[in-house]
Amino acid sequence: MIISHKNTGFTLVELILVIVILGIVGTFSARFVGWGAQYYIDVTERQRVLDDSRFVVERLTCELRQAVPYSIRVLNSATYACMEFAPIVTSGSYLSIPVNSTDDQATLISPSSDALTGGQTISIYPTHPNKVYDSSEFQTFTIDSAENIATDGSQVINFASNISFAANSPAKRYYIWQTPVSYCLENSQIYRYQGYQASINQLTPTQLKSLSGVSYHLMAEQVNNTLASEPPFRLDSSGLIRHAQVALYLKFSRATDNSEDMFFYHLVQVPNAP
Repeated sequence: MIISHKNTGFTLVELILVIVILGIVGTFSARFVGWGAQYYIDVTERQRVLDDSRFVVERLTCELRQAVPYSIRVLNSATYACMEFAPIVTSGSYLSIPVNSTDDQATLISPSSDALTGGQTISIYPTHPNKVYDSSEFQTFTIDSAENIATDGSQVINFASNISFAANSPAKRYYIWQTPVSYCLENSQIYRYQGYQASINQLTPTQLKSLSGVSYHLMAEQVNNTLASEPPFRLDSSGLIRHAQVALYLKFSRATDNSEDMFFYHLVQVPNAP
């Protein structure tokens, strides 16, 4: 008995059809995977920008609310924008200060956790940034030394010479601070400067970097405000019957696509109780 075997296989036409179909499927699959990867990259980059914006906005909001009243001032130009303020070390009420008379002492109610020391600055009833940063306005003086806290919780502070405050605070409130802080937007980056002495005129980033002992840290990048028309820091003048208001306007660009911007506008209410 003769058994015949029939040879089976693919024809050339069938192989070509399979190759074409696989090519079409592979092309669309690659595009689908590419779209997914690009979508993931876009979402990750947007999330990074959001994290950067939240960090600098939340940090600024927290610090501004702890600033000496009327110490906030803004300096804008076509190449940089800076906002400066004096962080409160401690505050409280005073019992007596020299007003309309000269003396080298004042008696304060000492803070429960922080004793006052020499070298700190005291501001009483500041109603303008000049009254915070300019001692010739007679609302801000440097403490020379402080005596021991008395049993009633009061503390006497001494000045290097006889001084006289220009006015009493209606609430007999004082603010103690030491050195100011500046946030500056320059070259699409926001830096925080600290460790420098207060100046009557607000300092530029170049001047801040030239000072000895100053330290600065990068707080955000890819901030692409057009400084001439989109200042990042805006201060609404406060009054004795309302709080100050700082508007933060930041335009972030993604590192992978500078044509796509993300805008953030945040208002900070700064307590004003001189």
